[in-house]
Amino acid sequence: MRNLEQNRRYRQLMLAAAALVGIGVLALAIATASSTAHADEATQTQTTLTAGDRADLERVSAYLDGLTDMQGNFLQVGPDGSLAEGKFYLRRPGRLRFEYTPPTKMLVVADGTWVAVKDSASAAQRYPIGSTPLGILLSRHVNLADETKVLSVERQPGVLRIKLQDRSGNAPGDLTLVFDEPNLQLRQWVVTDAQGLQTTVALRSVQSGIRADNALFVLKDDQRPDIGRQ
Repeated sequence: MRNLEQNRRYRQLMLAAAALVGIGVLALAIATASSTAHADEATQTQTTLTAGDRADLERVSAYLDGLTDMQGNFLQVGPDGSLAEGKFYLRRPGRLRFEYTPPTKMLVVADGTWVAVKDSASAAQRYPIGSTPLGILLSRHVNLADETKVLSVERQPGVLRIKLQDRSGNAPGDLTLVFDEPNLQLRQWVVTDAQGLQTTVALRSVQSGIRADNALFVLKDDQRPDIGRQ
């Protein structure tokens, strides 16, 4: 029974990490040879971008480039239909924090160099920001057309969707950014892993221009997820 609970908690951690930082995508790239082959095949497929696509990519890149201090709430929907929610804090470049509301006891913190993922029962797992999709959102200068492989740009009334993939092909899966239109604002993102499983993170009650405390972007191994909360 104890092993089942540990497995459940580990799966929950990895699903959450996949949604926020693409760790599930990264891990599959390293561990699964067939997935890597799939990524190589996908990399060879070229996407033709129209002038309108390129204009939208420039708009979105400029929008992301202009983000500084932002915070709000988030709702996460896992591929198994599980729900989790919490609060996020963003300070570009480099810093971001996701606090999950109980019963999910977890933190995801980017400190400018590393992304740390921690639940209440284990030491933090750390990954270089540049190896995760957070690198796109947190880099000092954003240029989607040059820094990612753009799979599609889709427009619907009130919505703009941009699907991206690791340009090197080393990480199977993709990341879809969803923006409100015509007032461009990031609404949600969807991480799809190599098996086609999707995890969605939707942002809510977003506020800009509020500078979060520096301590929120520091995560020590002995911290618990409720420490450092404003």
